[in-house]
Amino acid sequence: MSTKYLPENVVVEILLRLPVKSFVRFRCVSKRWRFLISDPRFAKSQFRQASERSQRLLISSRPEILSLDCNAPLGDSSTLREHVVPSLRRGRHVSIVGSCNGLVCVAVHRHKGFRIWNPSTGDVRKLPDPKFSLRGEDYWHGFGYDPSTDDYKLLVATSLFLPPYLESEGKLFSLKINSWKTILLGVDASTEAKESTGILCNGYLHWQLQLWEKLDGKLWVPELRDQICVFDLAEEKFHEMLMPVEVEDRYKGIFFCTLRNLGGCLSFISYNRTHIELWRMMDYGVRESWAPTLKIAYFHVRMSRHNLAPVCISRDGQVVAINDGKELLRCNSEGEILEHVRAFSDSRKCEAAIFVESLISPNHFSGDDGQGQRLPSDEDDDNCTQMLVHLDNEMQNGDASESR
Repeated sequence: MSTKYLPENVVVEILLRLPVKSFVRFRCVSKRWRFLISDPRFAKSQFRQASERSQRLLISSRPEILSLDCNAPLGDSSTLREHVVPSLRRGRHVSIVGSCNGLVCVAVHRHKGFRIWNPSTGDVRKLPDPKFSLRGEDYWHGFGYDPSTDDYKLLVATSLFLPPYLESEGKLFSLKINSWKTILLGVDASTEAKESTGILCNGYLHWQLQLWEKLDGKLWVPELRDQICVFDLAEEKFHEMLMPVEVEDRYKGIFFCTLRNLGGCLSFISYNRTHIELWRMMDYGVRESWAPTLKIAYFHVRMSRHNLAPVCISRDGQVVAINDGKELLRCNSEGEILEHVRAFSDSRKCEAAIFVESLISPNHFSGDDGQGQRLPSDEDDDNCTQMLVHLDNEMQNGDASESR
């Protein structure tokens, strides 16, 4: 005997395996599908299944915001997409603050105008102004997810270095509560962040700090060593992490260094006289697990020091990097250049982040502005409710499997 409809569990399983771009069209199929696709539980389940196969590299290069599949050939234009942050005029440059679970935090100005945006669906949420009381010279920030509270958090801090003191102020935004709060930075008075963007890895945000020392009791000069400042998103506290021993031993030969998240590992990139060197922390939190994994000589490509920035590691272990803000290149583990293509307009200001295509929306989280996502009510289609019940069961089974 034939049936008019597929069983609800079959529909859910089929939908969960489709690419995110399909769901934008499917929202118009019916009311029950719209509710299902818009439901936070469905978005989380879809993200679990898609996170291994849909990583894209998002690049903000004035005046463009582009993304590409970092596992495809760099010259494959079929994977290239142009993005526009809703409510912002086309061509308006934005800074990438961070990316997590398909959500990207961008800033129109270095310390305000923050938005949390899903490039895959176009959903966006404008955040309130943090309202700093200190007019600092430097700003640094970081964005990430706290699984203990199922909340996304944005840390923004400003500092004003007037030796021998460092005036500082920090604000932490909770997407779930939709408000800012002042937070104790716990940063030493003789340090300052070398780069503004915090690197998310393993549930922690990381910044490289410049240490200062007093010369002859009068003049403050930078020390020939740095430290890594770590912010625990769950505990909302700071602590210090040590840099690779080998790097500290020969720090005088390093012109510049920076942090990245490459292949899920906290990574340290040092720029030396003749090459750059990539170190990865293979066992998070264990200093002895820092290991050199790549060295690229400057003569392989035409570039100046500091302008070659590794941004991601592809599925086959190759490193994709941006050179001089205009070109993309791919190299193997031996540092040999495999691909080298011009990809952007003539821009020195180029920022990048990896994001995973997902249905997670910044508006799934309730807040004072009432932007939270409404769940189906008793008056909505009963079939939708049955599908969500099945989805709840699937997620519970998935949680049980992950805990074993």
